[in-house]
Amino acid sequence: MKATKTILIPVGICAAALVLLMPSARSQAPAAPAQAGAPPAPGAAPGGGRGGFLRGSAVPFDYADNEGWQSLFDGQTMKGWDGDPRFWSIKDGAIYVNPTCEKPTGTIYTIWTGGAPADFALKYELKGTGNINGGMQFRSYMTADPNVEFQYPARPARGGAGRGPGGPGGPGAGAPGGRGAVAGAAGAPGAAPGAGRGPGRGPACANPGTPPSAAERAKWDMFGPQADFDGNNNFSGMFYEQGGRGIISMPGHAILAEAGKVRDLGVIADKATLDSWFKKDDYNQFLVVTKGNTTSIYMNGHLTTLFIDNDPTYFRSGGKIGLEVESTGEQFARNIYLKRL
Repeated sequence: MKATKTILIPVGICAAALVLLMPSARSQAPAAPAQAGAPPAPGAAPGGGRGGFLRGSAVPFDYADNEGWQSLFDGQTMKGWDGDPRFWSIKDGAIYVNPTCEKPTGTIYTIWTGGAPADFALKYELKGTGNINGGMQFRSYMTADPNVEFQYPARPARGGAGRGPGGPGGPGAGAPGGRGAVAGAAGAPGAAPGAGRGPGRGPACANPGTPPSAAERAKWDMFGPQADFDGNNNFSGMFYEQGGRGIISMPGHAILAEAGKVRDLGVIADKATLDSWFKKDDYNQFLVVTKGNTTSIYMNGHLTTLFIDNDPTYFRSGGKIGLEVESTGEQFARNIYLKRL
C-alpha cells in the first residue's frame, strides 16, 4: 500500500465554523501593533489586535447556552417529530429507539417537521448501547415526496451488507444496495474497499423477528447527509450520505469533493484520538455547522470532520432534519437545538 503523507489542518480552518456562532466584536479604531512583551496601552483591551478584532476574544463554545437557539425537542413528547410509532418513543427525557434481534427495525427515521433549513448550526446529544448505529440527518429529503426538486441520481440495485446486521434478507437488514464507501473515497488506512459500516450478522436470538417491509418504511425514508453515530465509535462524527455517496471518508479527516472525485486534504485526528474523545455508553455532545458548501462536525468539543462539497451532483443546500437508526442496541437523543446562520 502506498504510504500517505499526513497534512496538518490549519487552526483557522478547524475553528472557522465555531467563529460563525460567536457574536461579532464591536468595531473600534485600529490600535498600533504592540511590540512583543510590551505592556498594553492604557485603557486597551487585553489581546487588542488590528482591524477592530480583539485577538484572543473567542470564548469556548457553551453547549448549555441556548440563547438564540430553537429547541426541536421538548424532552417529554414526540411533538414535532414524525416516525413509525411502533419503534420511536420517549424514555428518560430522550427520543428513544431500541432495535433488537427479536424486533429489528431495518433502517428507519423520525423526521423533524418544523422546516428544511439551509445554513445552520445544530447541536444535540446522543447515547448508544450495543451495536447501535444511526445518526442525525440534515439537508435531507423524503424519498416518497414526488415534489423534491433536487434528488440524488438513481443507483442500480446491488448486493452487499449494509450497516445493520443480517445483510441482504437477514433480520435488521438495511436498504438494498448496502452502505459501502463511494469509489475514490478517503477511507481509513487498511480499510477494505467498499466496506460497510456495520457487522454482516446481528446477534443470535431464539426468535429472530422480521423488520418492516420497504413499503412500511417508505413513508419515512430519507436520503441526504448524516452526521454519523455508533455505540462503538467506529463512525461517530463522520459525514455519511444516505442514498448518495455513502461513506465519503472515515471520521478524522478534512475532505474536498469535486465532480466525480474526492480528495483527502489532511488528517484531523487518528483513531486513538477519536476514541479518547468518545464517551461510550454515555451521552456525547455533537455540533453540526453547515454554511454554503462547507460542513463541519464536532464531537464533545473536538472537530471530527471538515467536508467541502463542490460536487454539483450531490451537494444539497438545504433540507430536512431527522434521526436515523439501524443495527441493534439502544439510541437516545436529547437537547436538540437549531440556530439558523
